[in-house]
Amino acid sequence: MSYLKISLFILAVIVLWAVFLSLKSPSNQANWQTQFQILPSIELGGDTISIKNVRDFRYNDDGTIREARYLDQHYQLSEFKNAWYGLSHFGKNGLAHVFMSFEFSGDKFLIVSIEARLEDKHVNGYSPIKGLFRGYHKTIVLATEQDVIGLRTHIRQEPLNLYKLDVPELYTKPLLLNFLREAEVLNRKPTFYNTLIDNCMTGLLAQSDQFRELSSWMDMRIILPGNSDQIAYELGYIDTSKPFSKVREEALVDASITDIDDADFSLKIRM
Repeated sequence: MSYLKISLFILAVIVLWAVFLSLKSPSNQANWQTQFQILPSIELGGDTISIKNVRDFRYNDDGTIREARYLDQHYQLSEFKNAWYGLSHFGKNGLAHVFMSFEFSGDKFLIVSIEARLEDKHVNGYSPIKGLFRGYHKTIVLATEQDVIGLRTHIRQEPLNLYKLDVPELYTKPLLLNFLREAEVLNRKPTFYNTLIDNCMTGLLAQSDQFRELSSWMDMRIILPGNSDQIAYELGYIDTSKPFSKVREEALVDASITDIDDADFSLKIRM
């Protein structure tokens, strides 16, 4: 077979695959895994954020769900304090999960985690490659830190860095509201997840003037976000008063100093 025929064959396969993907329609009706069955419901009214079904699961040592529970929570925008950037490393070569935690007065924290909404058929878990080709639906998990962070640090024992963002409230508070509005829209208009362009890090970087060009998004530290904290450091989003290696070391959560059900869990993981 000539090179021309091979090229035409590959092109035809790509076109057919693109057509197939374009014909797939997102839906909220599926056999979802337990942790993705119930979506949060958000009401934004003046200064108050009311959220039903904030996830607060507890897990067995093997990662299976021990207790599936949800909370109804209220947050005051006027009591917003800080935004935290979390990076949990679940594999080599930059494989990591990115999330954000928003802090309010009274030691209240709300996790926002953009994730692939897994179905029962996804028995092997999440695949970054499949996530590029409409293999999963998108969900925005709103949860407690004991759920999202505790699962990764105490149960899966993943190295997890937690950085306080040195970013003006002018950017972080609207970022939170954008995530919450999108979570509410997903209740009515589901969409597909995309490994490359849909996570909390990309939402943060979209606020930066340095990431207006498409070429900027080709940085491997975004595609494989295990080193995306280097980008945050270069942009001045996190502490730059020390060498990056020192900042990363100090941001590593020590799971041994607390347990998941400790009332001061969020405070102790920041010690």
